[in-house]
Amino acid sequence: MRTPTFKLIEAEMDFVSKSTLTKSFHQRLPGSRTRLLCNNQIHLFEEYLQTGELESYSYELEVTSPTMVKFEICSAETHLLYHLAGRAPIRYSQAQIEEQFVFRPQHGSFFYAPITVISLTLEPGRHHIQGFTLPSNLLNIGGVAGFAYLASLIAAHKGKLAQYRVSLDFAAMEQTRRIFAELTAELNKKPLIPKSVILHKIQDLLLLSKNKMLKAQGLMSHQDLLVEQARALISKRIAETEEMVLITAIADNLHIQEDQLNRYHMRRYGETLLQYRNRELLKKAKHLLLQKLRVHIVSDLCGFGQISSFSRFFKNETGLSPKAFQQLAYTAKKLK
Repeated sequence: MRTPTFKLIEAEMDFVSKSTLTKSFHQRLPGSRTRLLCNNQIHLFEEYLQTGELESYSYELEVTSPTMVKFEICSAETHLLYHLAGRAPIRYSQAQIEEQFVFRPQHGSFFYAPITVISLTLEPGRHHIQGFTLPSNLLNIGGVAGFAYLASLIAAHKGKLAQYRVSLDFAAMEQTRRIFAELTAELNKKPLIPKSVILHKIQDLLLLSKNKMLKAQGLMSHQDLLVEQARALISKRIAETEEMVLITAIADNLHIQEDQLNRYHMRRYGETLLQYRNRELLKKAKHLLLQKLRVHIVSDLCGFGQISSFSRFFKNETGLSPKAFQQLAYTAKKLK
């Protein structure tokens, strides 16, 4: 296993002198996937996963008094960070540098960290930090382009600057949490899924955060907004209805020609709206099949008029029949 690029090294709080909790705290973080530390001053949960050059990490904390947690950054990296819970902000600072960054709850940020020690000051309450390391070559994987707004962070990374850099922050609301839930489900699978699947989810987060930034700065075009509205409508209707979602109906709802909407989508994402719809529909189908529902029921819930049409769709997308997918999932669960 590759050495983690960062590690928790210290928490400044009034532990009982020479208590086993203090010893346990230093020994157990970081380590394997989940860690838990509880006493009357702090509740701390860590989830950490590494695959290749990608690190996914989550820290959930609840503190009863002002607390400082320090991380040693062992390798300069760019991170995608989210503060998903609580009411009080988290303050980041770097040793020997006066500048401080305030990380607001329910917000995300891109963050470049050099080889240094970063201090996090936590106010009493709940905090949830969710993050990923972002190797500089990640942004070129899968044809995802246009991340010019990260240029200063990437330049800091490549230039090995000695001071951290932070992008503009952006809200992290329902859609962000949905992608996180999907990513968490993928990361928890055994054996580890292909890196490309994880990267696809992170790319979804990158694109979403980019949209939020551009929209906040008034730089997102009318075409971009139409595309995002179309994708949101498709996802919502697939999740909430039992009818087949038609791209024509989506275009009609947005008062635009289907061909034109599809061109906008192709220009922005490099795929058709039908490909996006099929991917979202496949997620729903897999979820229902994993609930051990009969194939004909899943077919109906996904809006297919005939089970043969559903089976053909599923096999075209996965290479497996719905029944074979269920059997494979059952076997994997049994072995686990």
